[in-house]
Amino acid sequence: MNLLFVYGSLRANGPAHHLLGGAAAEAPGRLSASELVNHGDYPMLQPGIGSVDGEVYRVSNALWPLLDAWEEAPQVYERVQRQLDDGRWVWVYQRPG
Repeated sequence: MNLLFVYGSLRANGPAHHLLGGAAAEAPGRLSASELVNHGDYPMLQPGIGSVDGEVYRVSNALWPLLDAWEEAPQVYERVQRQLDDGRWVWVYQRPG
């Protein structure tokens, strides 16, 4: 599975979108049982009440090390698999724990 759900700096027009290296955009998605909290200048997703809307991209295997480094995974963010409301399974960077 190489779908990535993005909600912050990696979104289109975000300051780090270029790191996706031309990854193909898929239909947008919504992640329930989630909320965004502030982490300095960036949003951080964590389990919670509510839902978060985001963009979904098909990411090549070669990009994962670069994206993990940008998100400082697993120290600052962790990359986990979550299921979107529409049933698709995606990777998402969220608050550890």
